[in-house]
Amino acid sequence: IDGFKTDGGEHAWGSELVYLDGRRGDEKNNTFPVAYPAAYGKLLTSAGKSPVTFSRAGFTGSQAHGAFWAGDENSTWEAFRWSMNAGLTAAASGILYWGWDIAGFSGEIPSAELYIRAMQASAFVPIMQYHSEFNHHRTPSRDRTPWNIAERTGDDRVLPITRRFVHLREALVPYLEQAARDAIRTDRPLMRPLFFDWPGDQRVWSAPTQWMLGDDLLIAPVLEPDASEWSVYLPKGDWIDAWTGGAQTGGRDVTVATPIDRIPVFVRAGADAGLAGILRGALED
Repeated sequence: IDGFKTDGGEHAWGSELVYLDGRRGDEKNNTFPVAYPAAYGKLLTSAGKSPVTFSRAGFTGSQAHGAFWAGDENSTWEAFRWSMNAGLTAAASGILYWGWDIAGFSGEIPSAELYIRAMQASAFVPIMQYHSEFNHHRTPSRDRTPWNIAERTGDDRVLPITRRFVHLREALVPYLEQAARDAIRTDRPLMRPLFFDWPGDQRVWSAPTQWMLGDDLLIAPVLEPDASEWSVYLPKGDWIDAWTGGAQTGGRDVTVATPIDRIPVFVRAGADAGLAGILRGALED
């Protein structure tokens, strides 16, 4: 065992519960989600393992204890938007490793379009995973696997586009490893709101949901259905469109084409020359 999914964790159950320090459950309600993964982390450390935990609840102090995800959500566009903003809020609170259940966890399956857009965005968050509620007893299946979404929706775009972005994610692993090292060294979030890098730019406080992944990638996910183009705010600096290789000057809004197989991604000019090539190669495969 290399880690634990410390699911739940919002509180301990039982009004009669008393902790070892004498406090009741309601008195320790906020500190419980910190102590819960910390205890599993200590167990792993005692066995010579890294303290890897994956939690959905947290409080002040949780930043020191493992990875987190957004919790259980329905498969809606609204929940998609909420989740991306939740990830940025978590980052602003000092959470380094964060993810969500791609295109939702609960209820009816997402549309093919929602699934594809969510998969694209998730290739550029610290933790990329799909997951769904316990579904073995339901017919038809509500699993959020790409093959089930493809079968249920009858949309033949799901599998090839998902495959493309999974390959892209794998190609980005060396970049992500270095970005994570930098985040640990500097205390700057791995996935971070634009105001971390451009705090004096008033536009970033009202710009659409966007983020930096590491120092060199700017991500602007498509968060609405039927979007053939998308407005992106490029902060001050020079940027390269990862899809076209075209140069753009920052400090302004740009509109880019967003067919169903494309998410707006920009590379900071002056970044490692290999990064743009990795992106273009993976996106073209």
